[in-house]
Amino acid sequence: MIAKYTTAEGMARTVGVDPNTFREALRNVKHPRKRNTDWEVKIDSPSYSGMRTVLASLLRRKAA
Repeated sequence: MIAKYTTAEGMARTVGVDPNTFREALRNVKHPRKRNTDWEVKIDSPSYSGMRTVLASLLRRKAA
């Protein structure tokens, strides 16, 4: 089976969040990534789960 990947930009745009805001939130929580690379993660990985948690917190703030 071929692993599927996504990026922070793709995740943010899918739910209507500004990608820059999402990446800033990821940096604020010190989400790990290789320096000077895209925020690309394997779907269903622990890193993907962490990014979804940060994105959900942004959505909760946006809805309030």
